[in-house]
Amino acid sequence: MDVPETWRSAAMSKIPKLSARALLSSTAIILASIASTFTAQAAESTPALRQIASIDLPGPPGKRFDYLVIDYDDGWLFSAHLAANQTYVIDLTSNRVLNTVRDTPGAEGLEYVPDERKVYTSNASDNTVGVIDLKTMSVARKIPTEGKPDGSTYATPVHKLYVSDERAKAVAVIDVRTDKILTTLHFDSETGVPLYDPNPNWST
Repeated sequence: MDVPETWRSAAMSKIPKLSARALLSSTAIILASIASTFTAQAAESTPALRQIASIDLPGPPGKRFDYLVIDYDDGWLFSAHLAANQTYVIDLTSNRVLNTVRDTPGAEGLEYVPDERKVYTSNASDNTVGVIDLKTMSVARKIPTEGKPDGSTYATPVHKLYVSDERAKAVAVIDVRTDKILTTLHFDSETGVPLYDPNPNWST
């Protein structure tokens, strides 16, 4: 499915960079005028970020939220309400909450896996990775981890989810087809947010 441009443009802003420096006083006014003209034109063609809507959420006010992730196939936004121990499924077309998924205690990281129709939550409060089945909009199972799961990233070609075990100084590698941990990689310091690069350039 093609990603609507409105969702992409809401997530980024291009900032023009233009500078001119006059070395001679006789040309300073001309250069300043040219720079001003180009800057004005760039500003007119580049939309600024602005609020276009607000979404009412059912959880308790003043409680910490954490990660967000978008399911572009359905046009849904998933929002981890860490302190409320639940995760919201929001329709980006209507800006309304479709479902509240409970039993995601201390949810921090979120990862959408389109080929399996699942969303994975990093549940820091009970040291598990929750598996949300998008067909039922409920937690289908939990995968135990070593200590405080946090950020995660999905590598589509190998069907593997990499979840940081922040306090355990580790990253759990999960096969999303079986929802089993294949191995756990350990490091010398705390891990936070792993990232998968689909186009690595190892020569540089």
